[in-house]
Amino acid sequence: MTLNEQIDALQARAAELKSSFDASRQETSEKIKQRIADVKAKAAAAQTTAHDHVDESVDRAHSQWQTFKADVSAKMRELKERVQRKRDERDAKDAEKAADRAEEYASDSLDFAAWAIAEAEMDVLDAVDARVIANAKAAGSPSS
Repeated sequence: MTLNEQIDALQARAAELKSSFDASRQETSEKIKQRIADVKAKAAAAQTTAHDHVDESVDRAHSQWQTFKADVSAKMRELKERVQRKRDERDAKDAEKAADRAEEYASDSLDFAAWAIAEAEMDVLDAVDARVIANAKAAGSPSS
């Protein structure tokens, strides 16, 4: 999948999250729980088809997210500086390797973002479900 395709997919996924949130606000707790189960199943399927690098990133994402961002930022900055300094010195093979590395970093970041959106969707639906339950209980309890 190209970077452009990954970005398009991520953008579509974010739009789906907004639509899902809007729709879930009018649904029953049972329907929301079914949507949560569906989202979890989709997330599990997406995780099994992700790149090997993404699997590693997902496993350590919670505890190493700040380190990951700093490392990617430093590597990209270093790569850009090296490309600028050695632009005239590099041959086509070295430039191709540098471009491949930059695309891998970008791809890993996009895969992580897609995973984060799936996690956010589950958290949003859990929050909506909790609010539906709280409102239902408040409506059923006698006034003080």
